[in-house]
Amino acid sequence: MKYRKQQQQQRSDPKLKKCPFCLKETKYIDYKDYPTMKPFVDYFGNIMKRYYSGVCLKHQKMLRNAIERARFMGMMAYRK
Repeated sequence: MKYRKQQQQQRSDPKLKKCPFCLKETKYIDYKDYPTMKPFVDYFGNIMKRYYSGVCLKHQKMLRNAIERARFMGMMAYRK
């Protein structure tokens, strides 16, 4: 079993990911800015979890709020 574990590729630690919004020093995520929000929504319209996207808690809340507003205004699709 030990031999098999050595051959497998190790995953990178999600905590090492840097928040893309913090790197750009974003203060507000606008609901009209579709290209910014698109990478954080999957094919079915679900918002990606922080664990996978690497977004910090503050910006994840802003992102969720912006996506919900965009959905309400008809700019983004609701979940399929």
